Amino acid sequence: MELFGSNFSLFRKREVPTIGVPSSTMPADKQKDDSGSYQERIVPARSPEAACSVSAVYRATTLRADVMSVMPVQYQRKDFEKGNFVTDMRGLGKRINYLLQEEPNPIMTASDMWKLIEINRIMYGNGFVYIERDEFGFPLHLWLVKECGYNINTATYASIVYLTDHGYVTLTDVPASEVLHFPNTFRYPSGWGLPTLRYAYETLTLNKTLKAQALDTAAKGGRVKGFISEQAPAAGYSPISQGLFDPKESNAYAKEINNRVYTQDIVSLRGMDKFTPTSMTSQDMQMAEQLGLTYDDVARFWGVPRPLLMLDTNSHYNDYQNATMEFHTRTILPQKTANEKEIARKLIGFKDYGTRRIHICEDPLMVMDPERRAKVAQLKMQSGLCTVNEARRDFDMPSVEDGDVPMASANLLTLKALIAKSDASTQLKPGNYTVGEPSKEGEET
Repeated sequence: MELFGSNFSLFRKREVPTIGVPSSTMPADKQKDDSGSYQERIVPARSPEAACSVSAVYRATTLRADVMSVMPVQYQRKDFEKGNFVTDMRGLGKRINYLLQEEPNPIMTASDMWKLIEINRIMYGNGFVYIERDEFGFPLHLWLVKECGYNINTATYASIVYLTDHGYVTLTDVPASEVLHFPNTFRYPSGWGLPTLRYAYETLTLNKTLKAQALDTAAKGGRVKGFISEQAPAAGYSPISQGLFDPKESNAYAKEINNRVYTQDIVSLRGMDKFTPTSMTSQDMQMAEQLGLTYDDVARFWGVPRPLLMLDTNSHYNDYQNATMEFHTRTILPQKTANEKEIARKLIGFKDYGTRRIHICEDPLMVMDPERRAKVAQLKMQSGLCTVNEARRDFDMPSVEDGDVPMASANLLTLKALIAKSDASTQLKPGNYTVGEPSKEGEET
């Protein structure tokens, strides 16, 4: 796996012809003479970076990478007094949180690292991070791995290469516990991830063939069915001697015309009265639809709805809102959970299981939607899930007096007052509406 490697990603794009430079990558002796051949105007993209020049691929890849990069990765400890998990900002916990959220190593920020991990995972099939530890075995740096080789027999990484502030470093026989591995969804039996482009190419072989045929047909002007009407023979000539009505001669001439029509811009026909087109083949009629499926394929393989790829220009705001929720639920959440599990098993382990955890916080995803964010905070306060001060802290506002007491949806009474009100309402039994006698002076009521 290389961050900027030479992996051959079979994804085709249009190429603008350059004067003096052959537009075809095929050998000269094998190139077609037909000026309309589609093979002379497209070339394979030989790297993920070139594939990202396709706008839909670029949009889908950067969208997934950017979303994963804005969610902070938190190292949390369990508060046994209150029973919940809180971000650990003491001692080792503070160091780990600084690595995960701010500066994993001296040459990049945490946001950059998580973004590149997601790009490597999608475009190369795997994202790797080497955990550099100090003399006590505690994490010191997190390095983004550039190249990596795994030995399945020894369950170790035979060699890893990563860039530091002092140049490239190569390590051999690295234990698997020292490397964070984020594979793509589809992977080989060994656990090695399969690049999305490679998987798409291998699974869309039939679709790719149909598109190639459609491009070939379009480049030649389209395949048309029709009837050729011949001129009547001149007076004094026999139709058979002229040869126009002989079946073999007519078929041979039709093939000649077909070849000339699709290889020349101007065609001169002899002995033709008229040509009547009747229909196009079903493949030709579906050509536009087949070519349009390219963007649908990207949306499906990358798990990004069409509105988020900016393909539906007439979409309503609710379409984007629903598409965003679908994207977060179906695409981001599974990857978020998988990343949490991989980081936890390498940085926490069995010893601290249950008392420590890794949590990727999804709250920043709502920061740019203030209306939705305010509604969520309101619902939390009304249901007693958070206090006023906790909600204010989420909006970076100072605490207020008596704001640490939970409230519930009953004119925002405290839970204690709500219980007291409930007890008071049950003191009057059904059917007992008599008023007791006034108490005598000195007696307790």
